[in-house]
Amino acid sequence: MKIIRLFIISLVFSSFVYALNFSVAPTKFEINLNKIETQEAYIINNTAQPLRIKVYTDIAEGYENNNLNSNIIIFPKIISIKPGAKQVVRFRVKPSKNMGKGEYKSLLVFKEQPKEIKTISEKEETSLITDFKFITEIAIGIKGIKK
Repeated sequence: MKIIRLFIISLVFSSFVYALNFSVAPTKFEINLNKIETQEAYIINNTAQPLRIKVYTDIAEGYENNNLNSNIIIFPKIISIKPGAKQVVRFRVKPSKNMGKGEYKSLLVFKEQPKEIKTISEKEETSLITDFKFITEIAIGIKGIKK
């Protein structure tokens, strides 16, 4: 009985991994702001279709005054990934000289770019068929400490 429960639980949790169109690893970054650092994030396409993903920074809640957005350079900012493939995104954190001591935080956002909505209409019928898809957006924390 325990084996059946364990199998069902593992089946449920493994289905969540493939529920998103893409996945990102690692899930957080901790940066030393006393020097320039370059980090990598890996994006994996979990679909059978090619994806286009935009990468940008955003302000973390509670860190409006202590964010790293102006100090982060992302390359590439827009990527295309083939089905089942993996892509690397690099970002460099270059601390400014006027940064005070303390903790800084920003979000690295990966947002799927939607494809055009396709509508098919038949002249004989007055109905339209629209294909809807979910757009995946993942935000990863970048935490920096200046000593």
